[in-house]
Amino acid sequence: METLRKKKDFDRVFCEGRKVDLPPIRMWFLQKESGSLRVCFVGRSKKAVRRNRIRRRLREAFRQYFYDRFREKPVDVIFFSDERLLSEDFKTIVEKMARLLDENLCGQGELL
Repeated sequence: METLRKKKDFDRVFCEGRKVDLPPIRMWFLQKESGSLRVCFVGRSKKAVRRNRIRRRLREAFRQYFYDRFREKPVDVIFFSDERLLSEDFKTIVEKMARLLDENLCGQGELL
């Protein structure tokens, strides 16, 4: 899975892309002309252990259920969450992520 790494790529997604929110998950995405999926997972917490766990849960939900479906799509995606995600069960995380992806990336007909 290719990830966003450069500051200019993040800036472009934040400035030109769209933001959608389904608490506790927030998603920014930018559709590109060509290329493949690039994704980043961000956790917000004062404690590194919690930040890493948030990122791991987001990454694993995306990898198991959505990566195969979106891997060839020309889109950059950033998933963001905070400590509220740690109290959610994994099934709920997957359902919310599915809703965000389906309504915003598939619902427009551009990435079908």
